[in-house]
Amino acid sequence: MGLSGCGSDKLAGNSVETENISARVLSVDSLLPSWNHPDTGGTVGTLRFDASDFDFSHSTPDGRDLRLERLDSTLLPFEIVEWDQTARLGRVRVRLDSSLLQPGARFRLRWGLPNPKTLSNPAATWEGIDDSLVLALTSVLVDDFRIGNDTTLLPTHPVWNAYASDSASVLGFAFPAAGAGFAGMALHLQYQAAAPRYAVATTTLVQSGVPRSLRVLDSLVFWVRGSGNFWVAFDHLTNGSGPKAWMSVSLDSVWTRVRMRPQDLDTADGVGGNIGWDGVRDSVTDLAFIVNSGGDLWLDSVRLYGPDRDDLK
Repeated sequence: MGLSGCGSDKLAGNSVETENISARVLSVDSLLPSWNHPDTGGTVGTLRFDASDFDFSHSTPDGRDLRLERLDSTLLPFEIVEWDQTARLGRVRVRLDSSLLQPGARFRLRWGLPNPKTLSNPAATWEGIDDSLVLALTSVLVDDFRIGNDTTLLPTHPVWNAYASDSASVLGFAFPAAGAGFAGMALHLQYQAAAPRYAVATTTLVQSGVPRSLRVLDSLVFWVRGSGNFWVAFDHLTNGSGPKAWMSVSLDSVWTRVRMRPQDLDTADGVGGNIGWDGVRDSVTDLAFIVNSGGDLWLDSVRLYGPDRDDLK
């Protein structure tokens, strides 16, 4: 069982199979990474499945036969975040109340049960969990440009770079006061780039150089203002170049909140290396903000919803 926070110990328990019914006892201690700090109402742990530790042929295509329970068979609330039987990938979040947050606590996973009816219940899974903990467990703050803020950031603080294509130029790149009614700092890119030339502000989303899967991405959310044409891209880069998935976004002179979902991205058309979300979602390396035909770009509070910090280690 691939578990968040269990390192190389992928079998954090034991398993039993009877015909098509399977069960595995899991250790809570192996499930919670150091950054998952339980509150008094409990916490939510993440189980990651792949072909090396879960036999998807013994489960239903949508995971509706899964059951999570205490050792006394009391059902535990959980939600299925992703279940792809063909790709042999799954992700489940399970509610761990205070009775399970004791050293040595264990619970049981069962699957392959007959006549299954899905028990995935996001509302019950998160009921009573503090909002700040929900945010920490279900999103990654890429950057809010405030020095010293390490709350739900990437495993290491992101490094931003700016560059321009031939016949375009970066005139300024800094992190000044956000202004225009926003407190704190923001990224500010000043540029000169007539279409089809462009300027780019970009940061890597991977810490070890290995592309990461973002297939659990719900949305990318950020605040932006500026002028000109504007695109946002998820890149798969090798030696500075490679395919991407992107979409254009309207810019305004006032701060505007933008929410981008995978289904909002352009379909694959080959333009600018665009191969669509399905083409890059399992091998993302960088996040890029691209502009032309204007003068400046302001960016603040960039957050990924869906992944957690372990997805980008």
